[in-house]
Amino acid sequence: MTPVRTLALLTLLFLAVTAQASWYDDYDAGIAAARAGNWSTVVTRMSAAIKGNPKEENKARTYGAIFINYKPYYYRGVAHLNLGNYEQAVTDFERTQGRGELDLGSIETLMGRAKSRLEAAQAPAQQPEQRPDPTPPVQVPQQPRPTPQQPVVTPAPAQTPVTPAIDAALRQRATQALANARQRINAAQQRRGATSSAQYQQATTAWASANARNANARSNDDLNAVIAEAENASLLADSAVAPSAPQLPATRPQAATSAVLADYESDLRDALTAYFAGDFDESTPKFESLSRKLPNNAWVWAFLGASQYSQFAFEADEDYRRAALQSFQKAKSLRSWKGGLPPKYFSRRIRRAFDNTAG
Repeated sequence: MTPVRTLALLTLLFLAVTAQASWYDDYDAGIAAARAGNWSTVVTRMSAAIKGNPKEENKARTYGAIFINYKPYYYRGVAHLNLGNYEQAVTDFERTQGRGELDLGSIETLMGRAKSRLEAAQAPAQQPEQRPDPTPPVQVPQQPRPTPQQPVVTPAPAQTPVTPAIDAALRQRATQALANARQRINAAQQRRGATSSAQYQQATTAWASANARNANARSNDDLNAVIAEAENASLLADSAVAPSAPQLPATRPQAATSAVLADYESDLRDALTAYFAGDFDESTPKFESLSRKLPNNAWVWAFLGASQYSQFAFEADEDYRRAALQSFQKAKSLRSWKGGLPPKYFSRRIRRAFDNTAG
């Protein structure tokens, strides 16, 4: 099966099935949401990660020998703080062991901010206490009793809101991210037809939004959101190309290729369906069978290795890991993988294992 034919089939199958989520996938998605300032999503994703793995660790094991700095309570606490859920934020900051890979501030600073805002929210409105004059009126014969004076009401001083400090280095990073995005957009303008693409339009919109947000930034959270949006604009600008031309009718060689490979499409579809559904015990033997039918197809070997490595991650059986590395080596020997395995089909842990395998 040709790489183009195989990739087209993979794209169709990927749209039809989804991979099983895991706690580390929720954690990764939560960090991405924190970069973008989507705090409700952070709470949802980090809560899901905690449900799957409630223990924070500096080196939490995910796939095989892949470890991450796992601090879900830290990020959920920051999200609660930004959403105004101060009591929940304090609870999470008390449970976390420290900052994660994305530094959003020290525990002491964040905890102090959450507690001060919680106290302000819980404090009742100060009302002056009405008390009678303790000194009894003087009795003067044949004189009217004087009326006791009411105490003078002194209004409580208005509380001055505490303005969060902005990190100067973070401000510089936001400025640099905007400048980089502007350069990428300018570069896209030089590519023929790129300015008419949807990616270019999205890039310019994202840059304008990030620039406006930067001008009104009042906190480190605002600046983190600026950086995330500017980096997204850079990626969109890099991917801006001229819209593809309409597809021409298949030539006789192309039609003949489809006919010859038709016998393998059903087997490949079954193997990929099982893989994306997380049924690795089922997908591995299917890919093994395909590797014998299509021994020179690098995609088949790559998916076989991914399925075997997933079995190793779940069962901690070294035989699966060794088999996966052999499959990855075979895939690398059959083609050059510029940029590694595509992220739309393979998880970050699989891609790391593939990249670390000797070719």
